[in-house]
Amino acid sequence: HDDLNNPQLNPLINEFNKLDEQLKSSSTDKLTGDCRQKLEKIHELDQRCLQKLDEQRTQLNQIPICHIQDGIKTIENTRLQLEIRPLTIDDSLVFIEEFEPNKCHLVNLTIPYRTIDCSGEWGPVLANNNRYLLIDRHPNLCLINQKLEIIKKSPWKFDFIRDICWSSTLNCFIVKTRTREVYLINEKTLATELVQTIEEQDWSSCTCSDTSFYLTARREGTNIFEFNLLSSFALIKRWKPPHSCKHYEVILNTAYKNKTLALVISHSTTSIVHLELRSSITLDRLWLLDLNISHTIGQPLIRCSSLICDEWLVVDNNTSQLFHIKKDGQIKSVYPCNPSPWNAVLFGSNLLAIRTKNSVNFYKL
Repeated sequence: HDDLNNPQLNPLINEFNKLDEQLKSSSTDKLTGDCRQKLEKIHELDQRCLQKLDEQRTQLNQIPICHIQDGIKTIENTRLQLEIRPLTIDDSLVFIEEFEPNKCHLVNLTIPYRTIDCSGEWGPVLANNNRYLLIDRHPNLCLINQKLEIIKKSPWKFDFIRDICWSSTLNCFIVKTRTREVYLINEKTLATELVQTIEEQDWSSCTCSDTSFYLTARREGTNIFEFNLLSSFALIKRWKPPHSCKHYEVILNTAYKNKTLALVISHSTTSIVHLELRSSITLDRLWLLDLNISHTIGQPLIRCSSLICDEWLVVDNNTSQLFHIKKDGQIKSVYPCNPSPWNAVLFGSNLLAIRTKNSVNFYKL
């Protein structure tokens, strides 16, 4: 019986298998197609969303631009009426001072910028090296910095100081006293050292070059002594009249600048004072200037000091005047000075220190 049914069942089985395969294949294709359609719709919706966002963003950006454009149009359409009147300037009220760089002008000497009291003192000397100013403030020597502060003082135990100068070669101050002695003063400590190689005389004034120390003797027919700073103050040369001055003249004060010596000289008979500029090497005269002032024995010395640009300052206590001398020997200006000046030096490039009886006054130039 089984053998009879098998041939009949085989075709049915084969047909059934075919139908099963078709069913499986049909379901997979349909499912895949459905998924693909859904993905395409999702992608399409995503693109639409992005496009919509871009449109909205553009619209938002256009809003402030439109406001700005409207504001600009409003400003352009606004008309302003301005009434401008010419400014009239009185020429007499305008003064333009010619500026000369590196020139020294002695102005505004009425009100001091700073004052250091020296009441009751008796030392007229001043000396500076652009870093410090040394003053005789009895009973002390005082060192002043560029802030105009007294940073060091030391008792002066020796005689009255007649003159003082600075030596850049020795890096110290050199002091000459009334008792004919010469001392070296240390810049930082103010310690003193006696120079024993210089013969004692009635020295009047002193000054320094880079290599030499000059001293003048206090007498008619003044001699000028030149000492070597590089060899323990050995005497180099002694100038006598008529090379130093005339036999009837007295050198009151000296100052050195750029290979020249300025000499304040008085006539022993007429007492008339003039200023001479000499070569510091040969002592040849470069120019002579009559100052129309006089000096007699017992009066404060008429002193001189160097300014910038090879100009000079002459200080006359007797007439209470400062003489500003140009490099060619002409008077640039004459300034009255109250209180009466004893001495004056340029401190740095823009401060003038003036020593009076009771103070040291500083003026800005």
